[in-house]
Order: sequence, then C-alpha cells, then structure tokens
Amino acid sequence: MMAKNGNGNGNGRSMEGIYSFYSPFYDLIFGKVLEAGRRLAFKYLDPSGPKKVLEVGIGTGLTLRHYPKSCHIVGIDISAKMIDRARERAALLGNGHTIDLEVMDACNMTFEDNSFDAILSPYVITTVKDPHKFCREILRVCKPGGQIIIVNHSKDPDRLFGKLEAWASPFFSRVGFVTDLDVVGLVRSTEIEVQQIIDCNLFNLHKIILGHKPKTSPA
Repeated sequence: MMAKNGNGNGNGRSMEGIYSFYSPFYDLIFGKVLEAGRRLAFKYLDPSGPKKVLEVGIGTGLTLRHYPKSCHIVGIDISAKMIDRARERAALLGNGHTIDLEVMDACNMTFEDNSFDAILSPYVITTVKDPHKFCREILRVCKPGGQIIIVNHSKDPDRLFGKLEAWASPFFSRVGFVTDLDVVGLVRSTEIEVQQIIDCNLFNLHKIILGHKPKTSPA
C-alpha cells in the first residue's frame, strides 16, 4: 500500500494518477504478494495501551484488519480513489476501530507536530519524489519516543543483484515505484533511531525497518 507524492518520481507521470488507475485492481496485483510483510510488521507494533496510529499510504485499506482494536487509525493516501476503496473496506469490517481516512501528500502532511503515537508506512518510500522530505515529515508528526515502522524493498549496494535493481529502476518508476533506493541506508541517515531490520516477503527482497523518534532532539 503506497502513499504517493503527486509530483511523481521524476518521470513526468503523476503518482496520484498512476495509483488511481491501479485502484480497481490494486489488491489483485499487490495484495497477496506483499501481505506477508504487512502482517509481520504488525507483530512489532507496540500493543500497550490505546494508540493513535498514522498509516502513511493506506491505499485500499488492506492493513485495517491487522490493527489492535485499541488503535485510533488515521490513514492517508494521495489518491482519492484509493481512499474511497479504503472507506468501503472499513465500512465492511465494522470491527469497532476508530478510523479516519484522508487524501493527503505524504511529503506535505497537514497534521500538527507530535500528533501520533506510532507511524506505519508500508511500501511507500520508493514511490515519493523526495524520500528525505518524507522521512522528515514522519519524524515531525510522530510523538517523541513514538514508534516508526517502515516496510519496503531496499536496494543492497553490496549485492550483485543491486546492479540489476539500478538498471530496472527507470522502468519501474513508470509504473509507480523505484528499485534503486537504498532505503535502509537512507533511513539510518535521518534522525530516526533504527532498532532492528527484519527480512520479509519472497526471497527476502523487502525489509521491515523498526525505529522510533528520539525522545529528545539532538543538540
């Protein structure tokens, strides 16, 4: 599920347009293929007490069934059509969750600083035009000490396969994401305090990055 930057990935195509096009059959393409990573990520979501959780890139709402009932879920996506699908899924679930869904750019969120206890971002960071700004926005809206969970493919600069990922990236950018971004390295370069990296999905091509926002800002 992907929150997309409306400016696209530098290929002149709108990410909003691409994922609006995908919306009727997104679940068929990206549902089961990426479900293992989504499901595993929720095993690491801190279950203690009620939480206000932001999901950046809620898409069609495939993750909604995995949330603990104590969560107040806020989900955003750049595509209104994807949000419409998520609202339909939320209504069908009827499982007692508080769920707010909004159309919003992941790199320019309108939430106030320190708004959320936890932030989940599955399969998003390689779809936005400015991944560094994306990380800054996540940090801004997360409460100090709050949990940050990012699930995504990450190019491994030390693998021979990385050369293929770099070669294929211009093609994949035309269909909505890039394959040549070292997501793990990028996240480590930000103020997000990374605690653990877990392999997931087929051939361990994706990573679950577990981190949190520092309780105090660096001097």
